Amino acid sequence: MDVQKVANLFLIFVLIAAGISLAIGFVVAVKSANYKKGYICTFISSVVFLLLIVSWYDKASSNVFMGTIPWILNVIAVIIVLPLYLLVARFIFKKVTKGQKGTKEKIIG
Repeated sequence: MDVQKVANLFLIFVLIAAGISLAIGFVVAVKSANYKKGYICTFISSVVFLLLIVSWYDKASSNVFMGTIPWILNVIAVIIVLPLYLLVARFIFKKVTKGQKGTKEKIIG
């Protein structure tokens, strides 16, 4: 495996983890009709996935003798994008659950 393939796999794993985290949070937000629960699930799962992926990336990059600068730039870029991703997820969950609260109140009341 060469350096570029390891970097590409890192980004692919990050995108897959983002999709899985968003799906987990979406399901929790819709089922509980509470966007905060969905957001917390997305936050926790994305941080856990990030730690696992960075751990794998560290091992894989040392096996192919990747330099320090590309490693740092890739990891810092993902860490910078993570809050933006979480902010967008929060707004999505808030929008989705906003309509559900009104329908549940009408059914109960």
